[in-house]
This record gives sequence, C-alpha cells and structure tokens, in this order.
Amino acid sequence: SNVFSASSISPLDFPCIALVMAPKRTAGASRQAPKAKVARKAPVDPVEEAVEHVMKGIRNCEGTDAEKTLLLETGPAALRTLADGRHPFVSQVFGWAQQLLTEYGNAVAEKEAKAKSVVAAVDDRRAEAAKVKEAAQATVGDCETKLSTAEEARQLAQDELKRKTAELKATLKDRSDAAAREAKIQGTIVEIESVRALVMSSDHETAGFKKIVSRIVSQLKASGGEEGLVACAARAMEAKERSAFDWTVINYILKHFDTYHATQNHELTDQQAVIVKIDEALLPHKEAGEKLGCTREVVSTAQEALHVAEKELEQAKDAEGMVEADFMEAEVICGSCVEARVELDIVMGHFNFLATRAEMVELPPEDVVQAPTPVQDSAQDVSTDQATVLAEVGPVPSVPPSPAAEVVAEQKSSPAPTLDNQENVWSNVPLAGPVVPGGIAM
Repeated sequence: SNVFSASSISPLDFPCIALVMAPKRTAGASRQAPKAKVARKAPVDPVEEAVEHVMKGIRNCEGTDAEKTLLLETGPAALRTLADGRHPFVSQVFGWAQQLLTEYGNAVAEKEAKAKSVVAAVDDRRAEAAKVKEAAQATVGDCETKLSTAEEARQLAQDELKRKTAELKATLKDRSDAAAREAKIQGTIVEIESVRALVMSSDHETAGFKKIVSRIVSQLKASGGEEGLVACAARAMEAKERSAFDWTVINYILKHFDTYHATQNHELTDQQAVIVKIDEALLPHKEAGEKLGCTREVVSTAQEALHVAEKELEQAKDAEGMVEADFMEAEVICGSCVEARVELDIVMGHFNFLATRAEMVELPPEDVVQAPTPVQDSAQDVSTDQATVLAEVGPVPSVPPSPAAEVVAEQKSSPAPTLDNQENVWSNVPLAGPVVPGGIAM
C-alpha cells in the first residue's frame, strides 16, 4: 500500500496540517490573547545629554568662524573624556570652549543690562506720553463741552428769532416796504442831480448830445414838469445858437429840477423817520438776530478749537504708540537675554559636569515589563478548539543552530572590555573580525 495515502496520515504527526485543518473561530469564542514581553525605552546617557547641550551652546555663541569650526569638530570627542589623564590638547579644547561660553555669557549680560536701561528710559517716556495724551483728551472733552453749550445757545437764539419773526410779521413787511421806498427816493435824487449837471454842461458839440437831451426830457416828464416846458425843452437844448427864450426855458428846467430835488429830499427824510419808528418796533427782533449771530460765532470758534484739540490728541496717540513700540522691542530683547542666560546656565552646568567627570557613568539595565498583546483581527483569532488541537500536537522541533550562530552567541555572552578613559576609546574597541598577526582585522 502507499505510505502517503490519506488513511495513513494523522494530524498529530504533521503539526502544519493540524494548523490548516483546525476549525475556524466560533462567535462565542474568547478574544483573550497571551501577554508578550515589551522592553522599555533605554535610559538617557547623561554624558551624551551633556555633550549635546554644550555643543548646542557653542553653536549659539557669537565667535569667529574659525573658533566655532574648531570646537564643533573637536568638541564632541573632547567632552566625552574623563578629567584624569586628559590629553593636553583636549584640556586646551575645554579651555577654548569655556572661554567662548564665558565671553558669550558676558555679551548676553551686557546686552541684557543695556536692554534694561532702555526699558527704564522708555518706561519714563511712556509715562510722559501718557500724561500728554491724557491732557489732550481732557482738552478735547472741554472743547466738546463748549461746542455743545454753544450749539444749544445757538438753537435757543434761532428759536427766539423765529418767534419774534412770527410776532412781528406785519411790521417786518412794513419795514421792507419802507426800505424799498427809501431806496427809490434816493435813486431819484441821484438821477436828478446827474441830469441837472448835464443841462448845465451839455450843448450840440457834446458827444451823444441827442441822447442826453432825450434823457433830460424823460426826467422832466417823470418829475412832473409842465407840458409847455416839456414841449420846449428839446428845442431849447438843441439850438446851436440859443436865444433869450431858449435860455429862459433852460432856466425853468433847472428850477424845476431844483424844486423836485428838494421835494424828494423831504420825502426821504419823512421815509427815514418812518423807518426809525418801524425799527423801534422791531428792536426785539433785531436783538434776537444779533444774539443768533453771536452764538454762531461762538459755535464756529468752538468747532475750530475742537479740531485743533483732536489733531493734538492724534499726535499724542501716535507718539504714545511709537514709545510703546520701543518699549515692547526692549522688553523682547530683555526676554530673549533672560532666556539666553537661563540656557547658558544650563549649558555651563553640563560643561562643568563634563569638565570634572572622573569616572564612567554606568547606565541601569533595560527594564522588561509585561504588556498585553493587541487584540488580533477576527480572521486571525484562534478558537478554543484550535488551541486544544495545538496543545495536543506539541511544539515543532527546532532547526539545529548553525556554527556561525554559535560563534555570534558566544561573542554576545562574553563581557565587553572596560574603558578606563574614553580618550583612548579607539584602542579599547575590539576589531570586527579575527586578527592576523602582524596584519589588520579581517
């Protein structure tokens, strides 16, 4: 018979077959999984931490490029050495680093002192600028109060004038008519005086003489001259050689104009008297108008003063803003100096630790704790029945280790050589392969 027939194969003889043939997980199966060992994070090496801080401080220092380049290249290896038996060059590197850090610290302290003095000075300017702004604000408030009071007074005067105008409406109409009448009389008097002068000075040789004669005749009619006088006036004025009759007519014309001029002056006097009486009746209205004019001037003055005060307030605010910006800038510089000084103190602490370190720092072994394995996916979970089958099958025989693996395990189990001083670290590190006498590592 065939030894590989299906009837002769048992799942117990082949564990891989047992895994394949195991039943799938049921709905009520448990989701518990065995716990696995998880290693904690390795502890921090204080030497490496100190070296990192010191090198960071050196990079932040304000030195020449040559000095910083030399320290950045030689510093890490030099800082890891012990104080005892330190090479002179390594000691010199420590001295250079200390000098650079000290100079940087002095520069930071000087910069901080200057910044503090600037802060103090600017703080005084802030107080002064605040006082100027407060005074400007008070001035603006006072001007606003005065303007409000003036506007109220103007409104009251305007209301009073309106009321007086309504009360004296008829009288105001009479005053307007009287003023128009007065102006008309005054215009007539001026015209008569001008025409009379033309009568005396004009003749047929005067330019535009015919128009002058026409004007004299028109004024003669308008002033109520007799018809006979009006009819003779033009002929008498236009005669090239004036006769006695012509001169008589001209004299009557002048006399008429004189009489009419006197009448108009009398009427003007009477009209002005009427206006005086009307003005007496309108005195309250006049006073109300004058009061309104005064209040308007006060309002205008208050508005101008307020405008000036607001402009001064804006200037005070701008000045305060500039001072505040200077103060904030100085505060930022002070804050950065304080932070730099604190960081430098930390760096110097690490530097002193490395400079005086006399022995190696032994790190504690890594701790191992039990941590639950994350719950697997439902497709990868193992049911209770499958676990039973695996338990019955037993462990799979392991493959015998190779000779190379035995050598590696032996090297790992052997203790590492101790380093008395990391200054000679390269001579204490074992080479990677077997050493041929008189040769190099293979």
